[in-house]
Amino acid sequence: MTEKGNNDAVPIVTEQMTEVIVEEVGKAIENSLSGFIDKIQNTVLLLVEERVKRLEDNVNLVKEKSRERKGCSYKEFMACKPPSYNGEVDPIICQRWLSDIEGVFERTHCDVSDFVAYGTGQLRGQAKDWWDNKKKEIGADAARSMTWDEFKVPFLKHHSPKAVINKIKEEFIQLRQKGESIDKITGIFLDKLRFCDELVTNEEQKIYYYYNTLSAEYWEFMTPSKYETLTEIINTAREREIELKKQVERGERRAQDVNPSPTKQARTTESAKEPDMKGGSPSCKVCGKGHKGECRFKDKPCPICGKTRHTASLCPGKVSVCYNCYQPGHRKFECPELNEKDVQMEAQKAWARSFQLTATEVKIEPDAVSGMSLVNSIFNTNFN
Repeated sequence: MTEKGNNDAVPIVTEQMTEVIVEEVGKAIENSLSGFIDKIQNTVLLLVEERVKRLEDNVNLVKEKSRERKGCSYKEFMACKPPSYNGEVDPIICQRWLSDIEGVFERTHCDVSDFVAYGTGQLRGQAKDWWDNKKKEIGADAARSMTWDEFKVPFLKHHSPKAVINKIKEEFIQLRQKGESIDKITGIFLDKLRFCDELVTNEEQKIYYYYNTLSAEYWEFMTPSKYETLTEIINTAREREIELKKQVERGERRAQDVNPSPTKQARTTESAKEPDMKGGSPSCKVCGKGHKGECRFKDKPCPICGKTRHTASLCPGKVSVCYNCYQPGHRKFECPELNEKDVQMEAQKAWARSFQLTATEVKIEPDAVSGMSLVNSIFNTNFN
């Protein structure tokens, strides 16, 4: 039984040892695995921290370079295709170029210290010749340190002289539609309007001057006082132009009556001024033109005073504008800013004008007969 008992005890001891070994091995593996995981985590964290630091260094380097170079490079500036300028002595072209080039400065975030260098790089032909001479005059150092505002002073003085601007103001006052489309005459009007700030000070005056620019085909269907903005009356004129063209297509109106040519309009104006001769119609007291029947302008309010029974050209409240100082209330030869010599020259011009009239003009121009009287009155007023 002992053997049998001994034989029975051996397997029992072996099973217990196996359990102990398994338990110990499990503990050993668990301990080693925990340390391995910690080691992997530490390695990963070190790699992440190193990569983050490298990224931060790169960002700081980019920021530092950005601070070192302000604005844009010349290559970036030229990528926006800045306009060139050939040196035309024309205030409209000249100031439009300045506006366009300054727009490129703004879009490219160009640094103010580069304005003159980048801007003058777009000068061509006579404009470049002018700038080269200007740099010689003031010196290379002064040219490099010149600001954009300092550059514009001599630039505008040369390419946008006051005498030419004054001529544009005169043309604006006398501007009339003579065969041009609405878009064409509107473009001319807006170009010249930019130089008439002291003459046209509010939206109401802009509307009046624009209305006065249009031909008679548009006056009949437009009342300036009902528009609040210049854009409104321009759009109405465009709609009227479309309607006039449709009338031509339908055969209700001749093509020559829509935006007539300057020659035809001149003949029409001249015939309207002619007095009642050989059975013609007498001049209307409302519009000043010769026609039969009731005047269509009889009940239309005047754009100047708002009253009826006369047009703007015959309005008693019409204010004269001086072509010398561009202030209302007097004419050029009456301008207080003119000296004695200038008044004499204006009088001579009026006197010379009386000898340039043809025989036909003498018949239709009321001032032809009184031209000498005007000269005499000017001389008597200013020199006696």
